[in-house]
Amino acid sequence: MFAQNYTLELIFSAIITMAVILIAIRIYLNIINKPSGITKPDWMSDSDFEDKFGKRK
Repeated sequence: MFAQNYTLELIFSAIITMAVILIAIRIYLNIINKPSGITKPDWMSDSDFEDKFGKRK
């Protein structure tokens, strides 16, 4: 029944399409989850930072 309804080319095409979609989603998630790199400025002292933004854990 499986061989009668689906051709080998159709199955191969579906597998390649699914792989391309999954790779694209993975690349997108890696891009949006990249750390931003924002840090405390050098000119701000630790006590000023704590006063302004609260104690950091």
